[in-house]
Amino acid sequence: MAILTEPRPVRVWPLLMERLTTDLPVDLAVLIDLDWKSGTGHALTGKPDWLYEAPLDDLINAHMRTHPLLRHYAHTADRTPLVLDEVADDRWWKSEAYHAGKAAIGIDRQLALPLSAGPGQIRGVIMSRGGHGFTDRDLEYAVLARSLLDTVSAHEKVMLGIPQLGDPSEYGITSREMAVLVLLNEGLTARAIGSRLRIAEKTVVKHKENLYRKLRSHDRVAVLNKARALGLLLAEESSEHRGRQPVPNSSLP
Repeated sequence: MAILTEPRPVRVWPLLMERLTTDLPVDLAVLIDLDWKSGTGHALTGKPDWLYEAPLDDLINAHMRTHPLLRHYAHTADRTPLVLDEVADDRWWKSEAYHAGKAAIGIDRQLALPLSAGPGQIRGVIMSRGGHGFTDRDLEYAVLARSLLDTVSAHEKVMLGIPQLGDPSEYGITSREMAVLVLLNEGLTARAIGSRLRIAEKTVVKHKENLYRKLRSHDRVAVLNKARALGLLLAEESSEHRGRQPVPNSSLP
């Protein structure tokens, strides 16, 4: 629900990084954005908070092209989550890049969640843990998490640079009702919304009825139009928005 209703998605990524470190668990998780052709990139956000003091951008720019996982994704169309052990050989464990990362942030075993990106770009989450590797169950979780994170990326592209939306609480709309409203706006059926939010279809219908009542509307189209007029949802994309350049995400220092 935080992902669906947060008008400034940059706030969502640290929340997701924290969730990943807890669920797997891992020692750290970092969202990276790389330009393979130029050999440059950035760490956009990460958890735990001490990563903000680590020289992540320096590590990326110095060693990204020798990192086995990054090389794999750069030279293939594969977007499957992979563990470092699957693609690394003995040269990696003896390399300057490995020892530099180990000294700076303690990287050891790693799992990558590659996200959708443009040609020549690599965007994804790198997670690390020490002591033991990743299991098949960890990989199953990673596949599900990757799908969610790609949804966040798509949401972010729409939302970045758009002014903050109105406050649903002014109209008595709960966070769960707001999540239903956002998914209605995406064209999802009650059944699909229930599946996405993991609630019963009849519960979705009840939330829809509450929205109709609170926004004084009688059908789906009317309630969406009213929500846009009140600033609870983005208005239909205008030529101004189509021409607007996206606001860069916040980078780690």
